[in-house]
Amino acid sequence: MKTRQRHELSVPRPDAGFGLVSVMVAIVLLSVGVLSLSQVLTQSVSMQTIIASRTTALDVARSYMEEVKGLDPLVVAATPEVRVNERGDVDANGRFTRELLITTVSLHLVEATVIVTLPRSNPIRLVTWIYDGVY
Repeated sequence: MKTRQRHELSVPRPDAGFGLVSVMVAIVLLSVGVLSLSQVLTQSVSMQTIIASRTTALDVARSYMEEVKGLDPLVVAATPEVRVNERGDVDANGRFTRELLITTVSLHLVEATVIVTLPRSNPIRLVTWIYDGVY
């Protein structure tokens, strides 16, 4: 009986090793999927950081534009580029830079442009026209 069992075990089967190959293919496919998912999540976090910075820069630009609108139209003048923090306060270590450009459109009309630059993104530009009220 022992020789008969040995004979049955020694016969090669056509699907021998197929289970191992299928497990290895499944592991490779799973690892590709996990790597792709991790890359998408990393990109998502990076984009959220950039969007948060742009939103903060827009808030800085809006608040400064409101300050400029509150000034006497006859004394509004361009300001050089200055570093500011997230609240818009002048800070030598600030993440953003802010600048005001004044362009004369006509005799009593000027265009005020606030430009806030931030790291790793395009600058934010807000434009308004200021009339000095003189006839």
